Amino acid sequence: MTERGSAHWLEAGDWSGLELGELARLVDRTSERELRHRLIGGVREIALREIFRRMPEYLRPARATGFDAVVTWQITGAAGGVHGEGLDEYHLHVADGRCELVPAPPGPPQISVRTDPATLLRIVTGNEDPVTAVLKQRLSVRGDLALAARLTKIFAVGPH
Repeated sequence: MTERGSAHWLEAGDWSGLELGELARLVDRTSERELRHRLIGGVREIALREIFRRMPEYLRPARATGFDAVVTWQITGAAGGVHGEGLDEYHLHVADGRCELVPAPPGPPQISVRTDPATLLRIVTGNEDPVTAVLKQRLSVRGDLALAARLTKIFAVGPH
């Protein structure tokens, strides 16, 4: 187990074996400053890849009834990134009680969420409330806000 404020666990190349509960505890024990410092470069890529690989597992199909949207996640702080803007983009299509990572949608997404990798990791592990992140201006949402408001209900956050 890591000591509070330490983020040596972030250097591990394979997060796929970490249970969400263990990941949530590690994130909780890591200082905000250290989390932000470590989530750059290769570690950032590993973390984002694993977060979005797991997204379909967090969907609550019964609560997603009637939800049909492409959600584009724009993660700030990338070297170069999409269109040289320093963003990495991930597109999730949620429909028919299913969620899948898809290539770029043909048109504009119904919902666009922008945040940094540390805030995203804290939200998906249940260590930060997404509404609080919006109020602190660490997460922004554009598009169909009525659909966007349902995201916190159709996806489980934190250990479940």
